[in-house]
Amino acid sequence: MARIPYPERSADAVDKLPTPLNAFRMLSHAPELTGPAIDLGMAVLGSSLPVRLRELVIVTVAARTDCAYGVVQHRPIALHAGVTADQLDAVVELRSAEGQFDAVESAVLTAAEELMDRHTLTDGTLGSLREHFTDRQVVELITTVGYYTMLAGLLNGLDVDIDPVGEEYWELGRG
Repeated sequence: MARIPYPERSADAVDKLPTPLNAFRMLSHAPELTGPAIDLGMAVLGSSLPVRLRELVIVTVAARTDCAYGVVQHRPIALHAGVTADQLDAVVELRSAEGQFDAVESAVLTAAEELMDRHTLTDGTLGSLREHFTDRQVVELITTVGYYTMLAGLLNGLDVDIDPVGEEYWELGRG
């Protein structure tokens, strides 16, 4: 149960979502933040990063922040995008360095982990990312880590109730 009650009325931006997710219902306590947070989230979901890699990043952030909400919400999306159950288990159990990932996946995971642990990238990791991605995609990856880290703080700090409806978001960001 959430540590503070959800507001009686959600911010107007929540009504535009396929489902009124508890994360954004809770954020509605600060209605001026809710619309921009949803807009940034939709932009992250619509980034030029391949959906499969984006979901690996999101689940990595959720696992490293111990955010059960993020893991539950994004697990079905990641599976639908082609991440294997074994790969997801490795990420969630913080075993992503065990060889289940190719060079591109490993670069993405290493970048997410460095950003979570050090709040920066080593020269080697940035170089590896630039071998596989455009500069735009590198910026989108870093922004994805930051966005989901911010959400994890809200979700964990207020113990927001998990609403497992990730499958309703499968098609977002596929354009």
